[in-house]
Amino acid sequence: MTPEQVPFLRCPRCNGSLSYIGTMWNGRLHAGNLHCGSCARPWPVEQGMPHLLEATAVYGFEAFVRVVYELFAPFHDLGVRYGLPLAMLATEEEVRENYMPRLEVEAIAQGRVDAGPARILDVGIGGGGNLPHLAHHAPAGVDVEIWGVDFSTQMLRQCRRRLATWDGPPVYLLLGDAHALPFADASFDRVLHVGGIATYRDPARALAEMARVARPGTPIVVVDEHLDPAAGWYQWWMFHWITLLDGVARVPVEHVPRGATDVRVTQVSSFYYCLSFRSPAIR
Repeated sequence: MTPEQVPFLRCPRCNGSLSYIGTMWNGRLHAGNLHCGSCARPWPVEQGMPHLLEATAVYGFEAFVRVVYELFAPFHDLGVRYGLPLAMLATEEEVRENYMPRLEVEAIAQGRVDAGPARILDVGIGGGGNLPHLAHHAPAGVDVEIWGVDFSTQMLRQCRRRLATWDGPPVYLLLGDAHALPFADASFDRVLHVGGIATYRDPARALAEMARVARPGTPIVVVDEHLDPAAGWYQWWMFHWITLLDGVARVPVEHVPRGATDVRVTQVSSFYYCLSFRSPAIR
């Protein structure tokens, strides 16, 4: 992350502007603190990555899930790539490609008035499994940045390993909380979240944050676990065994922010739903 991108960030505690004090490496933030001009809270930057997570805000079952991700991060992507397809009878690539059209990445340049790069936000980026698909659908000749937020340091470490051989659009990672996204209003042209909202302590707040940081009319896509009613007995058994969920619908349609348009729910695999909508035009 460069110093020019710091004004794009916000304090997750009070939404105040941040300024960086610390060392640089090759023109990028390296080690220091992001200081909030409103509440004076310092947020550390370690090895170039801002840590903008209010750790005490993560509690209850969500805190347990965070510990699980911290412990099993090295095995997560292997499970998604090789284990999950055996359970839901669909490959990782097939599932991801089933929800990518709702994000409309190919049309990301349409209607933009800013001269800067188009920005995509992946909330809960984890090991970066969506990155190749986002890069594949990004239109040629358009400057695109991908920003990723996750509350697990170990999952972000896995993502950084992926980026060591990455040749796609620039990717910027932050440790943060989906309930207090550390970005200014209307900053992103696309917003994506996969695989975590069912465990969030406040899904309505998380969706409101995704809408807040999205430009008006921006496609927002949320994907999470839900057993397809048409699934067979094998998939039913595997879903219950893997997820420990009862299969009851948990699509958070009731939490979609007021004023959102084009609200749709589709089943993108036997294990996953896709909720998509456009951020409100008037805030």
